[in-house]
Amino acid sequence: MKHYLTFSAADFAQDEEFLKWVKYPEQYPLLHDRWLRFLRDYPHKKEEVEEARLMILAVVKEKQLMPDDATQQNVWHRVQESILEMEDAPKEVMLWQRWYSKAAVVLMIFGAGWFLIGTKNDAPRLAEVEKEAVALEKYINNADVAKTIVLSDGSSIVLQPHSVLEYPRTFKPDVREVYLTGEGFFEVKRDVNRPFMVRTHEIVTRVLGTSFTVRNSEGGKQVLVQVKTGKVSVFKEKSNEEGAKDESVEGVVLMPNQQVVYERDQMKLTKSLVENPSVLIPVAKQEFEFSDAPIGDVFRVIEEAYGVDVVYDEEVLASCYLNASLDDVPLYDKLKLICKGINATYEIMDSHIIIYGKGCSEPVDDTNSTTQTKPN
Repeated sequence: MKHYLTFSAADFAQDEEFLKWVKYPEQYPLLHDRWLRFLRDYPHKKEEVEEARLMILAVVKEKQLMPDDATQQNVWHRVQESILEMEDAPKEVMLWQRWYSKAAVVLMIFGAGWFLIGTKNDAPRLAEVEKEAVALEKYINNADVAKTIVLSDGSSIVLQPHSVLEYPRTFKPDVREVYLTGEGFFEVKRDVNRPFMVRTHEIVTRVLGTSFTVRNSEGGKQVLVQVKTGKVSVFKEKSNEEGAKDESVEGVVLMPNQQVVYERDQMKLTKSLVENPSVLIPVAKQEFEFSDAPIGDVFRVIEEAYGVDVVYDEEVLASCYLNASLDDVPLYDKLKLICKGINATYEIMDSHIIIYGKGCSEPVDDTNSTTQTKPN
């Protein structure tokens, strides 16, 4: 969400998303849920939220017509000027006096009675908001060890120490949503009709069924999502309702051994390989034992075992062969040994492994691996 922690009541009352929430909570369920979470996470903002809500309700008129866009902009400009003047007034005034005064300005401007803000029946009362907020279970792991939580759909989360998970007792018919602060490893039960979404304050991770880690350290500079199995879509929290549920909005797509980092200060998503990629499929021990193996075959084994894409010049490296024992060696160490053997280097770019080399015109020996030009 936006930087609502710095918002005053006047700011809330002029915010488009806030107005949508107050006017049409049933039409924008995801937006409604976001505001509920905001109030749960930041209860000290309830006074400003309630004040802004009352300001809006003060100008509610049922069955009225909306003016054209130009007129709306002109009216809101006058409202903003009047409210800003009141923001400079002495602060030792009671809550009801503040909102009543601001509402009076709005009513004075809309005295003709033709500007539609919404209907009274559309606006949620704060008491109803707080009541609905109780529907979410909140699990705080204050222990020094990880705890496993099993959800109503059969999905499970390994919640790390000092982390918080909020989730409903029963999921909605069309979506499964949870909220995470801290770190959790998710194993999601597949349900093609109900996507599973993990929300932090800035990003949403959407899956059907898979296993992945989300690390959202409170006060940290980054949010991290790492995929172990399956396919995950990660995107920034949308300012509109379509973002989270729209299947056409893929965001950054992650496969196993891939990760994305969200930089809070830059509001940017960056995709890469995980720090220590794991073998994804059972690989026979002898498959990592190479004897006069063409380098293309070596890279093929790497690709299939780790689910990565190795990019290299096949023509340039066609004369390279490898003798090496790489079993029980981490991926990046494998790459270092292979590259040392063929006088090459490697680079991780996005989620690809790029190999740079000039070929193997002369044999090169190494204690762990050797490469040579295949004799005629």
